[in-house]
Amino acid sequence: MILAIDTSVGISVAIHDGAEAVSEISSSQHGLQGEHTALYMQSALQAANCAAREVTSVVVGVGPGPFTGLRVGITSALTFAHALQIPVHGICSLDAIGFTNTQDCIVITDARRKELYWAKYRNGLRVSEPAVNTAQEICMLNPSAEFIGPGAALYPEFIVGNPVELQAGNLAALFARGLAQALPITPMYLRKPDAVPPTVSKQVIL
Repeated sequence: MILAIDTSVGISVAIHDGAEAVSEISSSQHGLQGEHTALYMQSALQAANCAAREVTSVVVGVGPGPFTGLRVGITSALTFAHALQIPVHGICSLDAIGFTNTQDCIVITDARRKELYWAKYRNGLRVSEPAVNTAQEICMLNPSAEFIGPGAALYPEFIVGNPVELQAGNLAALFARGLAQALPITPMYLRKPDAVPPTVSKQVIL
């Protein structure tokens, strides 16, 4: 049994038995990862009639995605796997969407700040490194591409595509079929965080 978790867009948790997803709970609403990820994990296990000790592997989407939400999913996966002493595997979150399309396509998700995360896919597998650009830049770089993913409807003046939602069960399916492109289990942000340490120390006069 495989537990799959992704919090790069909203929250998606699935239990996969090696052949198919036997339960999956997802929400596209962003900002609730810290409050609901553990609850979704518990609910997915219950819906699959699967005890935590029956899980043999964990797969987790490592992004790209916003800092806080992405970190919650990765921490949850690592904590669960550590408690049961089972392996955890990192996979690019965009792969869960690209896996659903056997045609050449560009998967896009919301990066905020009027930008999108994206990567190229062929026959369901990623053939480029994830990147972050504006919708206009992505369109100029890929003028005749088919676009899919949660970000496909955000900027219709530049991109018109199929707004497919991210499902963690597809990450588990990639892993179960031996097709996953393994990545380090660290958050993939693709850009520097807003908060940076000061470069000049301030003098304090007492």
